[in-house]
Amino acid sequence: SCRRGIEEFWKGAYMDPTVGAKQKHLNAVTGDPWPAALLRLKSFEDLHKLWYVCLKEKNLLMTERNYFQQHNVPWKQYGRTKKIKLTMKRILTVLTRREIHQQILKAQEIAEKQNVREELETRRFHLEEGIKQLEHKVERMGNAESVMKSAWRATLAKYRTDHDELMGELKDLRKDTMQYLVPDWRYERKYSDLPGLITFRRQWVRALQEKSRRPIRTY
Repeated sequence: SCRRGIEEFWKGAYMDPTVGAKQKHLNAVTGDPWPAALLRLKSFEDLHKLWYVCLKEKNLLMTERNYFQQHNVPWKQYGRTKKIKLTMKRILTVLTRREIHQQILKAQEIAEKQNVREELETRRFHLEEGIKQLEHKVERMGNAESVMKSAWRATLAKYRTDHDELMGELKDLRKDTMQYLVPDWRYERKYSDLPGLITFRRQWVRALQEKSRRPIRTY
């Protein structure tokens, strides 16, 4: 297979010496940009491929524009550049909204697991308190044997078994709900749909301003 290198910046364009003038004019004819409704039906792999196709076309147009500007020749392909940029912008919008939707679903799943974890943590606390009380009662009885002491030991063994099973269930839940305690970069940006860090001052956000600025009257 042939290796594609720097010739891709002018292959099929007006600067390509191997293409005739008629074919160059036909290559310059393009349709409408990709609508967002069709982009939403594409998978991530298809959008990834389409993004690099648009990026390649954009680089070709930028090379062609630079060539025309150097030779003081008017360039008439601004419409194609606008269509390419609009398609790339829509691809980013679709991917961003898809990521937001996945984050919402993930947050709902984590919230459900957190509710289950709270119930199990409450049961664990009561079991540990019951184990401590029974151990204290058995220790106070000393070496004396009685029916009550045997019942306490049986209950204590049952509590410990239930506690071990409960800790096994809590191990995975604690790992899955750790994002409630450790901040994740996907959930730190509060004033934008895009993921990532953001640093701002309170005065920069109008809703968080502590004091409203009033005009100073000099009369």
